[in-house]
Amino acid sequence: MKIHVEVEISPEEMRRLVGLPDAQPLWDAVYKRIGEGDSEMIQQMAKTAFTEGMKTIDLSARVLKSLSGLASNRKATDKTTTKDDADSSDDTATKPSARKATSARRSASSKS
Repeated sequence: MKIHVEVEISPEEMRRLVGLPDAQPLWDAVYKRIGEGDSEMIQQMAKTAFTEGMKTIDLSARVLKSLSGLASNRKATDKTTTKDDADSSDDTATKPSARKATSARRSASSKS
């Protein structure tokens, strides 16, 4: 069952319906101070906006870098899996001896 409801309300009515605070008096005070030429407040707001903007850019860059690292690791894993699958189709008689030789080399190197 689907119910579709359309409601026409203004942003102000929606804000009240959801219970968000009225920020209009705050913005009126900010506009008044900017109109009066309060350069200190303007500088502080610009500094805060720039700092927070740079934090957002830095966070975005980190997220993208880790996602690209995950994608690279995934591609490498897929390539080695494909290569291992191709190797497993080769003659299996040579595989066990190669594994023994590799494990013998590892145990010898760990003893030194």
